[in-house]
Amino acid sequence: MPKGYSSELSEFLRYKTAKDGLGIVLAKKCIAANIPSTLVADLMNVSRQSVYAWFRGAEIQSERVPQVEALIRIIDKDMAAKVLPLKDYKSSKDYYKNLTGPA
Repeated sequence: MPKGYSSELSEFLRYKTAKDGLGIVLAKKCIAANIPSTLVADLMNVSRQSVYAWFRGAEIQSERVPQVEALIRIIDKDMAAKVLPLKDYKSSKDYYKNLTGPA
């Protein structure tokens, strides 16, 4: 599995809620689902640094909000179906392929 999320980020998010922004919600979902930031960055077509900025409450560009909301719904559905959390690097690659379809 790619490098996991830092304990510092987890601590930062500890008392944050949905009212603190969509990026905070995304961060908490990704950590719970063990979805790497690189996968989110690839799906959203942004840099990993942008994803981490969102995770810390930076504003998500309005044109990306529908994509982020859709990803959150997918994560919720897949957590309920026990598809997530991801177990290892191979499962993260397979999950990405499943979301994006064949190349």
